Parts: sequence; C-alpha cells; structure tokens
Amino acid sequence: MKAIISTMLSTMFLLRPSYVRGLSTFASCSSSRCLLRTAPTQLSRPYVVTSAAITKTNGGVVMSMSSSTSSSSETRKKKTPKKKKGVQRIDKVLADRGVGTRSQTFEIAKAKRITMASHPDAPHEERTRIKGPKEKVPPDAALFLDGNLLPSAAPLLLVYHKPKFVLSVMEDDKKYKDQERKHLGQVLSARYKRCGMHPVGRLDYDTTGLILFSLEGKLTQRLLHPKRGVEKEYVATVQGKVDEEKLKQTLSDGVETTDGTFSAQLLEVTPSDGPASAPADDEMLWDEESSTEDRAQMDYSGEHSDVRLIVTEGKYRMVRRILANCGHPVVELRRERHGKVTLGDLAVGEFR
Repeated sequence: MKAIISTMLSTMFLLRPSYVRGLSTFASCSSSRCLLRTAPTQLSRPYVVTSAAITKTNGGVVMSMSSSTSSSSETRKKKTPKKKKGVQRIDKVLADRGVGTRSQTFEIAKAKRITMASHPDAPHEERTRIKGPKEKVPPDAALFLDGNLLPSAAPLLLVYHKPKFVLSVMEDDKKYKDQERKHLGQVLSARYKRCGMHPVGRLDYDTTGLILFSLEGKLTQRLLHPKRGVEKEYVATVQGKVDEEKLKQTLSDGVETTDGTFSAQLLEVTPSDGPASAPADDEMLWDEESSTEDRAQMDYSGEHSDVRLIVTEGKYRMVRRILANCGHPVVELRRERHGKVTLGDLAVGEFR
C-alpha cells in the first residue's frame, strides 16, 4: 500500500472536467481501504493535482490533494509563425509606387518581371528575382521592372500651395465641364494619382494656401475629424479697421450662422494693403442679413486689416461666414497651417 501511495504522490494527476464535475467528497480504494478526498468543483478546463498529504483515520488512510486549473496553452503549446516586421507584399508596394492598380501589379509580380536589390545602382547579377505577388519586401527596397529602376515610394503627405480659382476636387462635375474650371486632378502628377493620393479636405474656389494630399485614408480621417481638434490657421484680409479685443471675445464666445454657432481663436490683427485683386461676387462674403443695396455699395479700395485666426472645424466657407457676421466681410483668404504642417515659403502652385 505504501508503494502505491508513494507512486501516486510522485505523479501529477490530470483529471478531465467530466471526472471532476459533481465528484463526491471521497472515492474509495477497495484494495487498501484508501480514501481519496477532493474538493467539489465545477471547472471548464483540465484539473491538475499539484500536491497531496496522507493522514490516518479510524476508517483507514485518507489522502487529501490540492489542485489548480491549467489553460490549454499550458497543456498544448502551439507554434505560430512569427510575422516579419517592416515588409509588405510586393503587389502592394508596386501599387503604392504608382506602377498600376493592385490587380495590375498582382499580374506583374505573378509574371516574375520584378527584381530587387539592396541599392539602386546594383548590377544585374546582384539583383534578386521576385517569385510571386505574395512575396514580401521592404517598402523602401530598390525595385526593377523588366530591368528598369522604379521610382521610390510615394510620400505619406504632400503639401500644395493652391492658387485662386482652383477647385479642391480631383475631377469637376460633368455639368460644369463646359466651363473648363481648373481642379486638383490637373495639377497632381499621374504617378501620385495611381498611388491613390487624395486631397485632405477642401479649400474654397477663391481661397489660396495650404492643402494636403494624403496616401492613407486613416491619416486623412484623423486630420479631418472634428473630435481630433486639428488646428487650421488662416489669414483673412477684411475690409475696414478691426477692434482686436472685441473681435477676439466675439470669436471666442461663438458666432451664429445658419449652420450653427462656431468659435475661433484670434491670434492677431495687423494693417493690410488690401487684396491683390477685387474678390468675385460671392454671397458668402457678406453678412447673412446684408441687403443687396449694401453689397452694391461696398468699396474695396478703403482701409483693410489682416486677421490671423485658428479654427478646428472645416464647415463650408466657415471662416468667411463668421467674420462677415462679425461685421468684417472677407475679401481675401489664405490658409497657412494644417495641424503641424505649415505653408512656409512654398511658392504658389508648387508642391513639397
């Protein structure tokens, strides 16, 4: 009997839940009058005996055991392949570089027309042939299509200094095509368009300044969503002299428009030489309650001020509307910052 008990103590017992669930407080061992005492439990995982103790009773020998549960990962360890960091499928890398659409680059990689090297000047014998579209490569690898070096990866963001009278869309509406209005789709290179770069928000047709192009939809959403509170800084040229303290308080409290109440942070007001040219006839340049007669009498040759302010929302013509409703119609507007990206000395119509 001692030999049996010694063997039981030196062995780890694994009891399945079906054996443990509903078990009575003891089980008898007929050959040696040995009582195996356990605690009733309801477990959904394997039950492992971790320790035991023997005590003598009038009815024989009782062995009490303590136990613990074991997760499936401890009982059966599965080997999972480690993912390589910093690499992407070759068809995605090619699409991001503007080689073609994802389906087109898939076929190119499938035809084994792509080779890769550690640097762009590598000779032919040092290049590695890509075996198929599922093969993964670093996004910044030197890639060759039919022996010709491909352009490097497209940037995550592009900065463009939009001129006046350019639509902030990639294609104009069909019903306005006869007007031949200029739009962003005409100024962005074909390579970047194939990559999927798109404008981050919009600027008004007659507004100049910074507009971003993004390669990633998630980044675009982060830059535009009002909950993110991304700042946009503008310089508005308004007619007349501005009471800076009064305007600062009014903008901070919020200005009512037909679309709701909007606030802004006034940074500074400085004298201005006026707009470069007279603005186009636009309803939104005026106070929403101004009469047609008042608008006809507006003189753009008078005194002007430059108002620098920050907003965190991008409603349609919002800056123009809130300043007009404060009694300062905007005759020229320029955006100089979006988040942490500034326009700087970038020339009109240029990219960075």
